[in-house]
Amino acid sequence: MIPLLKCIHMLSLVLWVGGMAFMTFVAAPSIFKVLPREQAGNVVGDIIPKYFTMGYVYCLLAIATAVAVYVKEDYWNKPKLFILGLMLILTFYDGMLVAPRTHAVRAEMNKMKEETDDRKALWDDFVRLHTQSATLNLAILALGISVVIVTAYFMRI
Repeated sequence: MIPLLKCIHMLSLVLWVGGMAFMTFVAAPSIFKVLPREQAGNVVGDIIPKYFTMGYVYCLLAIATAVAVYVKEDYWNKPKLFILGLMLILTFYDGMLVAPRTHAVRAEMNKMKEETDDRKALWDDFVRLHTQSATLNLAILALGISVVIVTAYFMRI
């Protein structure tokens, strides 16, 4: 049972972190390079909710499998659990609060075709929220990479 839990644990970590890296460094930049900005925003906007759902599921799965192994082996890697918990909190904060606000501001901004002071204010708000979301994403990714490296190095969940 423990080998299966460890396998599921590692898979959840690498799929989550790998998916984040792919979306951040490959998919989103390529979409914005190939498509006009508004279309690219629509495509990425459609992907983002699925991206966050993936993060919620994989992080919860990583935490659950780690706890199951810790209970079976009577070993608790508290720093790793803390980092996974922090990643979960940051992912939920970004996915449930920041990203929906960013999407709403973008949608409101796209309704305004003329350059007005209101549209400029919305653009400034969008840039602020997008920067916050991107920063959170990079922090979660860095934490995830560190968890994968430490897990692989010590070969202990």
